[in-house]
Amino acid sequence: MRILLAFILSAAIFGICPDAALSRVLVYDDVALKGQEVMLRAETKGKFLSKSGEVVEFIVDGRSIGKNLSGRDGFAVKTFVPARTGIYKINVRSGDDKDSGILLALDRKTRIVFIDVGGSLLEGPFGEKEKTESRKAITKIHKSFPIVFLQKGLLSVEAVRSWLKKNNFPVAPVLPWGQGDVFREIRERDLQIKAIIGGPDVIESAGMYKPLAFSFDSVEDAEVVENWREIEKKLK
Repeated sequence: MRILLAFILSAAIFGICPDAALSRVLVYDDVALKGQEVMLRAETKGKFLSKSGEVVEFIVDGRSIGKNLSGRDGFAVKTFVPARTGIYKINVRSGDDKDSGILLALDRKTRIVFIDVGGSLLEGPFGEKEKTESRKAITKIHKSFPIVFLQKGLLSVEAVRSWLKKNNFPVAPVLPWGQGDVFREIRERDLQIKAIIGGPDVIESAGMYKPLAFSFDSVEDAEVVENWREIEKKLK
């Protein structure tokens, strides 16, 4: 029931077509260090459940780096070492199905701005619109810092990606928040958290790292802002 509800919400709010939402293969975005091995991950699915034993081909910037089988959990993995910083386009194929995502490679100590999509970008009665001037502000912030979008709650990674693309936001990884696990993993990779923009749960989960924090809600240890222009000015 929870999976079906998530699908219905994603389709209603983000305008995902059923065929795209039920794709048999999904590649996950990631953030890695230049020169260090990273595990690219793809998940093979049926209509709602993961499937094992499916052949998945991984393609990085148009070049195949090999194939692997999905395991019992539905995940197929492939190692890759990014030789430069910047965005890599990751494509995966499984049978007639395909998906694309991105890998962001960075130098050690790079400071990242995290943006909680549900907690800072969505507006309107069903959360279908972007907050005023958010895209313009984020585009400017992205010129100074790498950004990572966070997926949280019932809305799927596919739904968030689709909405960001539809609304012409900068190309950046979409990572699951995972109750704050994303911040621990980023720090373990010797990367820094410059700032977090989002809702109470997301900001509170990163409190131990003491980043700059901005929210449109009242949150302890975060600066309350009224619009995205304020955030843009404070992150110059």
